[in-house]
Amino acid sequence: MLLPTARLLALFGAALWLLSSAAAAQGVSSGGPANGGASPDVTPFDPASNGGGIYSPPPDQGTPNNGADNGKKKGNTRQDERAVGQTSPTTGRSSRGGQSGAARAGASAAATGMRFDLGDSWVQWWETNKFDFIRLRRVRDTPITGQGQVEETADEREARIQATERLVRSEVIPVLRELTEAQDAAVRASAVVALAKLQDTEGPTVARELLKDKSFGVRRASMLAMGVLEAGRSSYFLMNIADDSALGRQLLQTNNISDEDRGIALLTAALRGHRAPEALVDRLLTDESDLPNEILASACDAAGLMESVQAIAPLTTVALDTSRPGFVRAAATTALGRLGDPGSVPALLKILDSGLEPQRSAAAALGLAGHQKQPAVVKRLASLLENTDGPTRHFAAISLGRIGGEQARSALLSAFKNPKADMRAWLALGLGLCERQRPLGQIPELLIDRYENEANSETAGAYLIALGLCGRDDMGNFASTLPWDRILKTLESALQSNRSHIAGHAALALGLTGHPDAGSKLEDALKNSESPEVQRQVALGLGVLGDSEAIPSLLQLMRNTNNPYVASFAALGIAFMGDANVIGPLMHMIDRAGPNGLTTTYAVAAVGQLFDSERRPTLSRLASGDNYLARTSSVQQLLALGF
Repeated sequence: MLLPTARLLALFGAALWLLSSAAAAQGVSSGGPANGGASPDVTPFDPASNGGGIYSPPPDQGTPNNGADNGKKKGNTRQDERAVGQTSPTTGRSSRGGQSGAARAGASAAATGMRFDLGDSWVQWWETNKFDFIRLRRVRDTPITGQGQVEETADEREARIQATERLVRSEVIPVLRELTEAQDAAVRASAVVALAKLQDTEGPTVARELLKDKSFGVRRASMLAMGVLEAGRSSYFLMNIADDSALGRQLLQTNNISDEDRGIALLTAALRGHRAPEALVDRLLTDESDLPNEILASACDAAGLMESVQAIAPLTTVALDTSRPGFVRAAATTALGRLGDPGSVPALLKILDSGLEPQRSAAAALGLAGHQKQPAVVKRLASLLENTDGPTRHFAAISLGRIGGEQARSALLSAFKNPKADMRAWLALGLGLCERQRPLGQIPELLIDRYENEANSETAGAYLIALGLCGRDDMGNFASTLPWDRILKTLESALQSNRSHIAGHAALALGLTGHPDAGSKLEDALKNSESPEVQRQVALGLGVLGDSEAIPSLLQLMRNTNNPYVASFAALGIAFMGDANVIGPLMHMIDRAGPNGLTTTYAVAAVGQLFDSERRPTLSRLASGDNYLARTSSVQQLLALGF
């Protein structure tokens, strides 16, 4: 037993107090020092600025991996006794055509609801980009019920938050620390990341120790945890691993850090936008030696993640360099898009005529860097809708939707009159994104008409998600001007479909709408559906909707289901609401299941999600807006963790 009965009772008592105080959503601080308890003699940074200071290369850093291997992977000297991802298959392929080899952590599906499919499909894009359009709630937010935002005085809010912090320090963090020593590798991985999201003062020490773990998945989860932690020494450790220094090799207990692990260290250090890796990334981007392709591509990704504007020039050089492999140029192009600087648009337009994977990446990146006052960009993207390459025209449709405006809307509507079979889903999503920016009411009617006459069930699912996107903007504002009677009737009918994937898409679409009547429809489906897949998606839909009145139904599902995946998604739904009342039930679930297995892995992942300081799952930025057909192996390995 992880928790004595007395402790469980204390947890439930505190949860009841929080319920009466109307607890709800954003990350809870650990109450510890901002530097994570770094010892005073560790001073690897210049004066801190915007996320932890700038990395200073260690004197022994050298260039042991900068030889003529040109991107060949080097393996660690250890063999894993048990890979983290045995509970779920890895399906992603690297840009070079081989199986990525990433073992997926048991928490992957629960932590983000993501699925990674082979090939190009709208589902692949949606599952790795949906958190661009979902604003999750956190514990510090004012609670929301079906009647709207709960009124809460400043004193009541402060008392609620302090009670939650005390509960986390006394009852949650000790259990998570204990679980970092569990026999189950997936549990260890989930626990170390959850501790980091809670900003545990012992987090850097725990993560450093787990860098030596026998499981490569746990080691990579530890690097992810270091990137999540707001601790200078954690960034310092990651930079030494990325630089393949003597200290980095000591941390991983290897004589030779693989290019993949170096890339993962770079990505995790930059994942939260911290500026610590900036000097190292700049050096790698301008390295004149024979830098391994995996490292260069990871440096490009890192520059985009940390929004390093000074990297625009070297990124442009790499993206336009036709002597580079396509996946490296694709990474540089994606980074230019993520930086969102309109000054990158001319280069992105030029990249459209320069190689297949860079072209696909540029089509996606223009949706992030372009804007409505650049008619030439919209016109060029519209011309790509007839491109001979499928992914290029698919990404172009999404980018037009992201940019929005009358010109983009007209281009999408024109293409939607008589589209190619593969374009119907993508055009629908693009139109949904346009309507999201400026709801006029025309698009939902069109989507419903097409949905009712669509024979392809996969395409029909895209129409449902597009309908959901129409309902609420990126700030969570509800679009009251839409034809809601018909929208809700369509989604409710789809929710009752005997095709579980259609019902699942309808459930998430209802959550996306933000409509006050969506919650009751989702709760009815939760009670009446016997499909685990539908139950999982309904739980996510309720979480995205953010209505805390659904918490009792989700708690009941957690208690009654025999399916650990369903239980985990129910917990995740409450975590997406940011409601601290789920702490007691989650800890009870962990105690009942013990330190091994899927249930504990997922419950721990939900605890981490509940208290994350960001409004999206940790790894979702890594997949956002990219060309998923040309990801590096380092990106694939991190996404396989799923946190």
